[in-house]
Amino acid sequence: ASYNSGIYLYSSSDNAITGNICNNNSHSGIWVYGPMFNTITGNTCTNNNYGVSLSSSSNINTITGNTCIFNSYGIYLYSSSNNTITGNTCNNNSYDGIYLYSSSDNAITGNTYNNNSVCGIYLYSSSDNTITGNTCNNNSYDGIYLYSSSNNNTITGNTCNNNNEAGIYLDSSSNNNTVTGNTCIRGT
Repeated sequence: ASYNSGIYLYSSSDNAITGNICNNNSHSGIWVYGPMFNTITGNTCTNNNYGVSLSSSSNINTITGNTCIFNSYGIYLYSSSNNTITGNTCNNNSYDGIYLYSSSDNAITGNTYNNNSVCGIYLYSSSDNTITGNTCNNNSYDGIYLYSSSNNNTITGNTCNNNNEAGIYLDSSSNNNTVTGNTCIRGT
């Protein structure tokens, strides 16, 4: 399963992955496993299990301006920290626009996560993430959903309109987070 990806970076750092089309892969359009200091910019990842996936301490990477639509998950982070995820479009995915699992100190800023079949942004057991200025509209469940995610997640200035359940939902001991200045309107 490790190679069923369009582009696969294994313990490889300081690479620029730019302007690629990565479609119809059974694992990921772009899979980053363990490396650091990579820049993933302006790629299109469609109809994969994961559009862009960072796993196993893939830290200090920049994911900017990618289009991840019609995947199971648009962007997926597993046990990865200090990544910058900015200006990506992750719409119409069959689970979440972006899913963070056990991942901390990531900046999720200015992305669009609309029309996903579960949530726009989903944090599971993740802390110290900054979620700012994202648009999470028309998702089948929640715009932004935190499950068992405590300690200094900051959710500021996001737009979470017309989601079927909550605009922003903190669940199952998601404690000590800051939620400020977001717009969560139904019926707009």
